[in-house]
Formats: sequence, structure tokens, C-alpha cells
Amino acid sequence: MEQQNEVIKWLLEGTHPEVKLRTLKELCGYDNNNLDVIKAKEELLQSSLYEIALDKLIGEKKWGKYDALISLAEWGLTREDMDIDDYVFSLIEEIGFKMMCGEGLLLRNLVKLGYYKEPIVKEEVNSMFMKLKSDGGFGCISKNKKINDPAKAHKSCVKITFGYLLLLAELKLLDVQIECEEQLVNYFTKRNIFYRTDDMSSIMVPVMTETFYPLDAIQVGVQNLMYALSILGQGESEAVQEGWKYLSLRRDSDGFYRLSKTKTVPAFKPGAKNKPNKWITLYALLIEKEMKCSR
Repeated sequence: MEQQNEVIKWLLEGTHPEVKLRTLKELCGYDNNNLDVIKAKEELLQSSLYEIALDKLIGEKKWGKYDALISLAEWGLTREDMDIDDYVFSLIEEIGFKMMCGEGLLLRNLVKLGYYKEPIVKEEVNSMFMKLKSDGGFGCISKNKKINDPAKAHKSCVKITFGYLLLLAELKLLDVQIECEEQLVNYFTKRNIFYRTDDMSSIMVPVMTETFYPLDAIQVGVQNLMYALSILGQGESEAVQEGWKYLSLRRDSDGFYRLSKTKTVPAFKPGAKNKPNKWITLYALLIEKEMKCSR
């Protein structure tokens, strides 16, 4: 417990208001009226980090806007904290939620930012969950018949399914019930998150076992997958226990976790690789918190 307190103290130290805000709200459980939350939020909204994300959201590049929403959602901000509605609805009108393989994560970010009650968002969320395949995942969107012939049965694409698992977890936090929850959760638990069902020693996508961060349309690290499953009541499951085998590889003796991988151009800079990382450490503590809550 003493070590954990020191780790939390470390998360709240320094010049990272985005980490501080998420830690205060989700790990410490403080509401928006808490003075420390108010201070961290003000610091973040006045930072160059926030200005960069806002510039992307206002800009002309669709994927820049997409990355901006990842950033704002990950930092613990919501639409109530920012005047971004016009830009968000403009993006929805422009793309109709279709961002190649990234719709699941886009919807997750919109929900986390507070847009679920908007009819257009709620309708799209419900519509997409109706497309769940019989194996519990989501299918490839490619129109190449060699990859995805509609006349033939195909297994789901785990990379696309990542985003919908994260979306399902955010809806669970809002007490929104999705009929296919059990099927989608089972898609990951039946394979202990990482493995092929026909070969439980073969990892489907190597990035799943990495502490990859920040999130990407088709790349999600072990800490985010475990966090989502823990929210969905699987914290004590064999699958999440298997996840700890990989996450613990990045833990040092002081209780800090290291970032192992990120994109060449990530949505925002998460910190140096192979060094104690506040984001990975925060997610590890959030997983532990969810596990305790489910007991």
C-alpha cells in the first residue's frame, strides 16, 4: 500500500496536467467540483498540449481530427469542458463515422467525451453492435474479395474488434446495457485475450502483448485491453490474469510500468519508450481498482 501511495504521488507530480486530471477523476474518484480537479483541468486547457490537439480538431485533415479526439478523451476532458461541439458535429457530417478500420475507437472516444446521448451517436452505436458476427467479433471492412468475399464465411478481424471492446467498456461505465455484451466479451476471454482459438500458444497480433500507447485505430496495448475487460466484470478472469503476465514484464521494483511501443507519429506524445511511464502505470492501477470493485 505504501508503494502504491508513492506511485500515485508520482502520477500527480510534475508538468503533466493530462495525467494528473485522469488520475484525480478516475483513480482517486474525485468529481468535477474538487479543487484539485478544477486546477488540473485549468492547467491542461491552458497548455500547449491542448492547443496542439485543438488545432488538429479545427484543421482540415480527417485523421488529425481523429487523433485530436483520441487525445481529448484520453486526457479525461468532456464536451462540458470545451467548446468543441461544432467541430465534432462537422466531422460526423463529413465522414458519417466511417474512418476505415477506426469507427469503433471513434465511437468510443465520442462516448467518453460525452456525446452518447446525441441521437445521431446513439443510433450509430446501436447500429454497429447489430453487426456483430457469430464468433463474437466484427468483420473486415475490405471490399477486396480475396480478403473479404461477402459470399464466403470469414472470421472476425481482431484489430477492428479492439475498438468495439473499448466502446463497450465506456458504455458500461454509463450503465448502458448492450445486448451483445456477453458475446463480445467472450470473443476475448475464450482466447485469453491474445491467442488463436485453434492454437492457444499463437498470439494473434503482437502489439496486443505490448504496452503500446496512445491508442490507435487498429493498435491497442495490453493495458487498455485489460482495463476494458476489467470494467466489463472480467478482472478476476483467466484472460485478464494472462494479461498480467505481459503487463508485469514492464513493471519495475518501484511499481512503475514502462512504455514499450508507440506509433512513429502518435496522437500525442506519451513519453519515452522503455522508461517509467505515467500513462501505462495509471492504466495498471485502474485495472487493479476495477478488479477490487468487482470482488
